[in-house]
Amino acid sequence: MEVRRRSQRMAKVLVEAVTKKSPIKIETQEPCEEKLSILKHAAQLLRSTGMKIGYPCLNTSLCTPSHIFRLANYTNEKCLEVTKQNLTCLQKILEYNVQHGFYFFRISSQTVPFASHSICTTDWIKHFSLTLRNMGQYIKDNDCRISMHPDQFCLINAKDENIINRSIAELDYHCRLLDEMDLDSTAKIQIHVGGLYGDKQASMDRFIDKYKTKLSDAIRRRLVIENDDRLFSVQDCLYIHQHTQIPILFDNLHHACLNNGETMMEAMKQCFATWPNGQRPMIDYATQQTGKRVGAHADHIDEKHFELFIKETRDLQFDIMLEIKDKEQSAIIAVPYAARERVQDQSLDIEPENYRYIYENAQRLQMEVNERKRAREEKKKSKKAINEDDEGCKPKPAKKQKLKKN
Repeated sequence: MEVRRRSQRMAKVLVEAVTKKSPIKIETQEPCEEKLSILKHAAQLLRSTGMKIGYPCLNTSLCTPSHIFRLANYTNEKCLEVTKQNLTCLQKILEYNVQHGFYFFRISSQTVPFASHSICTTDWIKHFSLTLRNMGQYIKDNDCRISMHPDQFCLINAKDENIINRSIAELDYHCRLLDEMDLDSTAKIQIHVGGLYGDKQASMDRFIDKYKTKLSDAIRRRLVIENDDRLFSVQDCLYIHQHTQIPILFDNLHHACLNNGETMMEAMKQCFATWPNGQRPMIDYATQQTGKRVGAHADHIDEKHFELFIKETRDLQFDIMLEIKDKEQSAIIAVPYAARERVQDQSLDIEPENYRYIYENAQRLQMEVNERKRAREEKKKSKKAINEDDEGCKPKPAKKQKLKKN
């Protein structure tokens, strides 16, 4: 009876595994060299109007340049191995961006795992010096712009000196990475002001004090602050700028969530005025994801919203970081919209619809990756279920009966 039940369970598991939908290979349209050439040409013309468009950290069609591992598994050899993997991916993304006309990119903070942690004792700069210099030269040769954005735990206005010191170490790592690429001060490191700690004014004043007394010149020449969606508005950032001269990076979605009644255009112009001569302002652009918490970034570009945004800001010069979850897929759509509006050249035949197939290809590729991941998980579950059945069918050891003493 037990063998029969085991066979039935195994048959059920195998039937479920086989009848699951297998990955469907979808025919994709190959990139048209002529259309890619027009897209790149449009982006170059767009650049001449005072705008570059890009996306942050990873490319959904290629790879992820931010692999990391658990601190408990850290060794210097592991750090160098993963860093090499990340830098190889980063170079591929940069080349993809140049091919498609995306001249703005945010490098992941996790490029060198645990670089600011005391556990990292390897000289990663020396080890990757040539790689980073060559990468920096490629960036400069193609007139690309780079930025970085440490996470929300980077707090230089904290009350705890240990947190401040760790935050400065993190900023120093970002700065050294950009310096080793030999990038000029237009390659920025953006952070939020930090926490409130029960007193906004005191928190802003503490930021000002630490900025002046704790940060090196090398960090200050790259650092910018960003208005956030809950705590510090554009006006709060302007107060800090008045005492530090730190540039302000404008975030349109954050401004929609938290403002002092000024319009988006008014706030943008105020932020742009904080940037030094010769440095083009940067902004983060996003729209609200429907059905999610206030301030959550959309999965894909809202084409109508972006078109209206480009029309409204047509006379301003600034670079756009698309903080949209599908990364380069939205950038493929954004560049034609921006070029069509800002480039006054009748010979430029650039229609967003002509590039939708590249976005659709990227979507299909992502679906195939997800399907392979799902298939691996199903295989693991099937194997686990069979192993559990095997364990259940093993005869249980007979219980030893205690002999009764007479």
